[in-house]
Amino acid sequence: MAGRGVSPGAALLRSSRMFSMPAPIPAPTGDFSSATKHYSPTATISHPTHLTVTTTSASRLNGDWGFKRPFPLRTTTKTTYPLARVRQVDSIEHVTDFQSASDHTITMQKFQELNLPLSVPTSNTSNYANPYLTSVFEESGDVTALDAEQKAKLIDKRWKFSGPWLAGMTDGDFARYMEKEVRGRRPEFRAFLKETLAAEITADQAQKARETGAQSEPTPVSASDITNERFMNHLRELRQDRMALYSLVSRFLDLAPVQMDVQLNFITEMSPGQAKDLERGSPYGANGPPVTHPSAGLSYLRTRSFLENHAIYGPQKYHPPVKARVLKPVNRKVGSFNPSLGVAGFVVKTPVNDATFNWMKSRSPSKFVKLLHEIELEDYGGSKMYIQPTTATVEPTGRISITINETNWEGEVVQKEMSGEASVFEETLKSNEPPEVRRVPSGGPGFSAPLGGNRPGSRRAGSAESYGFL
Repeated sequence: MAGRGVSPGAALLRSSRMFSMPAPIPAPTGDFSSATKHYSPTATISHPTHLTVTTTSASRLNGDWGFKRPFPLRTTTKTTYPLARVRQVDSIEHVTDFQSASDHTITMQKFQELNLPLSVPTSNTSNYANPYLTSVFEESGDVTALDAEQKAKLIDKRWKFSGPWLAGMTDGDFARYMEKEVRGRRPEFRAFLKETLAAEITADQAQKARETGAQSEPTPVSASDITNERFMNHLRELRQDRMALYSLVSRFLDLAPVQMDVQLNFITEMSPGQAKDLERGSPYGANGPPVTHPSAGLSYLRTRSFLENHAIYGPQKYHPPVKARVLKPVNRKVGSFNPSLGVAGFVVKTPVNDATFNWMKSRSPSKFVKLLHEIELEDYGGSKMYIQPTTATVEPTGRISITINETNWEGEVVQKEMSGEASVFEETLKSNEPPEVRRVPSGGPGFSAPLGGNRPGSRRAGSAESYGFL
């Protein structure tokens, strides 16, 4: 029997992104070095992989989530927020495979309340945070539509590459990549090397002509002008210079750059008289480029240079601090690990080289430092403290790295007053009120009654005849 026909408008809506769900992104890879450790199968993964679907409260009571069949009320009405993650719309059992998506969705909302801009990761992750980090939305690095020249020029700034990151591939993945993608492009690579050699010869001839003061530019050299003997000599030179060879292979396959430390190891192998420009290096050379945009859609703020306006105190100098929970304090005697804090659903580790979080370097530690080294067992939920988040970075594995610092005491007091933990403004108003004067009853000792028998502090409605004096 022939299938039911679909109108062109219905076919267009079915194929559009408005009425279709995007394909899930790959799940984060596990840590192969810690395969013997126990991990919970229900633990929240580092980044979401599926789209989150929501519905109204009225439709939720009817099981209507916009799909071809209603969702069961026993499962969907137990959660606080109507958020679902659909794994498969129509499975082989003719059911919709879904689960709650409150974990990642609520975490994203809490992160957006921090008002943190996302920054480009630094090349050296062991150092403490640089206060002058670069935003992921700068025009110099947030560019994807590039030609061959622009790709080579912005190799240390851009984040999107068509080739893989070789340092993050396993042996099997690397062998398959070489067999399917690289081995058949050998003639194309030799033609690419001839073009680059012709461009280098043309640039060298132009430089010599400018140094000698020639009136006219030399004739450009093309790839067809290079002889086989000259080309074979160039290949022998490239085999000896690994830095130049990898640079050409990276340009041809559009590979992610390597770390700057790897390039510095091959400086001694350079030929005499050869020049090499060494820049700062790519921020994605140590851990690889990201799978998606470096912002991951979490925040679209470009900077944090804005003022928070308070309804009573006016513009604030500091951003409001955030309350964090001490998950793992420092071992004061041994000092074998750094403290870990829970901030807005993320585990934050304190910087290693920052003396603010070091107990041994402070003779009179503050309350902030004491909370990092001691657990208050009598408090419900453990030790909590106010911290100031400064920067945030999305790692290539999908994890979010947040840098924190000690908060200012004025900003902490204002935030405590906003959350109901303190009442500074009301206490100040009470201290500025005039003292209450004790009134002497009528007939007793003291001052006499004024006009009409009214005493100070008493109220009486006036009229047009008395003008308020009686």
